[in-house]
Amino acid sequence: MLKTLDSDGLGQLFDLTGRVVLMAGGAGYLGTPTSEALARHGARVIIADKRPDAANATVELLRSRRLQAETVFVDFGEESSIHDAVEQVRTRHGRLDVAINAAAYSTCKSMEQMTASEWEAGLRVSLTGAFVFAREAGRVMVEQGGGSIIQFGSMYGMVSPDPRVYEPPMFVNPVDYGAAKAGILQLVRYQAVMWGPKKVRVNAIVPGPFPNSAKEMNDSAFQGRLAHKVPMGRVGKSSEIAGAAVFLASDASSYVTGTQIVIDGGWTAW
Repeated sequence: MLKTLDSDGLGQLFDLTGRVVLMAGGAGYLGTPTSEALARHGARVIIADKRPDAANATVELLRSRRLQAETVFVDFGEESSIHDAVEQVRTRHGRLDVAINAAAYSTCKSMEQMTASEWEAGLRVSLTGAFVFAREAGRVMVEQGGGSIIQFGSMYGMVSPDPRVYEPPMFVNPVDYGAAKAGILQLVRYQAVMWGPKKVRVNAIVPGPFPNSAKEMNDSAFQGRLAHKVPMGRVGKSSEIAGAAVFLASDASSYVTGTQIVIDGGWTAW
């Protein structure tokens, strides 16, 4: 039953108490604060990752804050692994209310150096993996009468990277990554249309410049070039993704499907 406004205002609309959330990539730079925000709003968060150490560390962090969290192994390059992860969640909890995919992979190679097999490997994880994850989660949600699927896109699925931002020896953001993220936006629209009558909502979060590697975060010149491209004049903070995820996971977005929330400080606006 959908939550509605009450005497507490909007609070109840964002309440995720009792919701089971599967968060692929939930131990990553953007995934960790998102996982915590979901758990703080009452959700039981299952962090799906192929890195057990990272997933366990994130779960320990959340549990230390008295939040509900657990792990499940998943390899987004393997269809059977994605199926098994979703099935484990259904077996453990009897349902799956929210499925979020923040997993990604890219070759980190220039277009001229990239082989066809490397191109396909990038798409296999970032796009095919996203499709399989949504397909498996969607099957559970259709059967139980509804749910919310949230895919992480990228500003580079909407616009091309500016090569001037990536001075040598840095590589320009790779073409396989952008192509996969562009495909995710169409995947979201397609699935939203097909599953709308079955009460399964499908949306995307589109992050902008959120540099996260140690090298990028310590490179003040690179951060400055990124910030120069942003109308707000700065790069994003990892915590600034979390609000959109809570919104799309909750009944506050009960009439929202087939679209994307762009969180880029205005990067794609000009």
